[in-house]
Amino acid sequence: MKDGQRAGLKRLERLVQIKQTYVSVAEANVKSAEGEVRRLETAEQEIAGKVQDTQAGIAYLQTATGQEVQSGEQYIQALEIHRKLIHQSLEDATSNLEQRRTEWTEAMREQKIIENVQERRLHQCERDDDVANQKSQDEMTVGRFVRNRQTH
Repeated sequence: MKDGQRAGLKRLERLVQIKQTYVSVAEANVKSAEGEVRRLETAEQEIAGKVQDTQAGIAYLQTATGQEVQSGEQYIQALEIHRKLIHQSLEDATSNLEQRRTEWTEAMREQKIIENVQERRLHQCERDDDVANQKSQDEMTVGRFVRNRQTH
């Protein structure tokens, strides 16, 4: 194998390692974004549950004063505002998750391309070595044949 080919293979190996790092970082970003989406979904569900519980509580109050009903309604309104904020954050987090997945997919695609190039180059180097070895063996065989002819 020629020095230029060796150097090229080493560069490709470093590039594969760099791409693997990109894939790992992209995968970690996906996992983080997934965690954020799950956290926000859970928070939104908890608020929805609190709203339902408060509405049920107001509905079943038998001796409720106007103040208690009004207080419950204000609490529900505050929960709904909070729920809308969480819903908006959830939409942003979902969008971020899709972007992270796209980045991860692209990083894996690039890594695969580099690995394929590396593999093709390695096979080419092996073929070149085989050709050089065969040429050398052919030359030795021809040389032996010529020497044998000259001695006879």
